[in-house]
Amino acid sequence: MNNPIVVSTAAYDGYDFEVSLNEIAAIGVKYVEIAFIEGYTDPFTEDYFVPASADRILKLLAANKLECLSFSSHMDMSVEAAVERFKGRLQFAKWLGASYINTSAGPLANKNQFMQNIKEVEVLARELGIIIGLENPGDGKPNIIDSGKSCAAVIEEIDLEMVRINYDFGNLVSHCFESVNPEKDYELALAKTAHFHIKDVDRNNLGQWYFPAIGRGMIDYKKILPALASLPEPIPMSLELPLRLRRATDASPIRDANPVDLRTINQIVTESVRFVKKTLKSS
Repeated sequence: MNNPIVVSTAAYDGYDFEVSLNEIAAIGVKYVEIAFIEGYTDPFTEDYFVPASADRILKLLAANKLECLSFSSHMDMSVEAAVERFKGRLQFAKWLGASYINTSAGPLANKNQFMQNIKEVEVLARELGIIIGLENPGDGKPNIIDSGKSCAAVIEEIDLEMVRINYDFGNLVSHCFESVNPEKDYELALAKTAHFHIKDVDRNNLGQWYFPAIGRGMIDYKKILPALASLPEPIPMSLELPLRLRRATDASPIRDANPVDLRTINQIVTESVRFVKKTLKSS
């Protein structure tokens, strides 16, 4: 079991990093993924990504004996303004010590602009030594990358050293409306995957997708995790639990008005960490 286990701060959406990092440390993990996800976490502006903000987070990480292994910077990389915005986030991720920065690609209709943008930002990523992980989305809209097969094809087309896949098992379920099997689909992208988002998915009585503790949803992680543990090169697994979020029947996101109760978050994150560790260890 050499795969680094990471916990994303997305689970603590609505709480300050001082709270979230303290709670994550108490659960007993070493690595975190600092999350700034447009439309899915508390609103922020590009003005946040400055040395003073990085210094504050670094102090909180150090106080809790945590390390920032990866950085969530999900945004539409297919718009013209994306290059400068993403460069600022890349630099911020470097200040935090991250080795991976995960983001979205964008709508399929904007592929040409995306291809131009990703080539520009990869130059800085190479200088900083940070891998860009393009993530398969969950909103059901035609995307430049939709599943494992299209992920791998796009990475082949980009053909750049620091651009890889951040494969998200839970996103696949809603994005493809349960028509694609995540237990098989990820294998199509595995050769180009550098980072995973591990989350589980289930349906509520309204037919909406929500995110329970890992191991309690519809994804067979008892099959997936042992396979990942047997990989010759360990790949980080970030437990991304967007507990404040649901997806409507059309897969569009619904973010609850209020943060989830802190005790509930900790129960779900703790159970998820234990399940992943146990399943990896038993493989």
